[in-house]
Amino acid sequence: MRPIIPLTLTWLLIASSMTSAEVLSTREAIRQQTGAFMDMIANGRVVAAYNSLRPFLGVDAGAYDESAKEAATYFQQVRQQAGEPVGSSHVTTEVIASDFTRETWLQKFEAAAIAWRFTYYQPDVSGWKLMGVSYSTELDALYHSPD
Repeated sequence: MRPIIPLTLTWLLIASSMTSAEVLSTREAIRQQTGAFMDMIANGRVVAAYNSLRPFLGVDAGAYDESAKEAATYFQQVRQQAGEPVGSSHVTTEVIASDFTRETWLQKFEAAAIAWRFTYYQPDVSGWKLMGVSYSTELDALYHSPD
């Protein structure tokens, strides 16, 4: 079990860094911003894509910037093995009340796909702040029964 104090400290650091971020005003603005991110990723502009979301960060910028560099390296390798992306599609928007929104998108290749997840938090009604970007080739959790 994790000690409570470091977790509290983490939340205080997150909260203090959140006050300076720009915000996205609506969930539709989130969808547009993440769609633009996916367009940049498809064009091989990984660091530029991360930079496009940077103004909305509600977390430590240093860790985010490091993630951008790691993603750029990873996607160079993906392109060498899987080729160029053939498109992207919005999979789902999940919400927790008016507090959290998570967008999931697929980056598609001829024989594979990568799931991208964008998590936003709204501590009050002043707008949405980016809490995290992640990607994975594990797609099982995305399956659901057809309606």
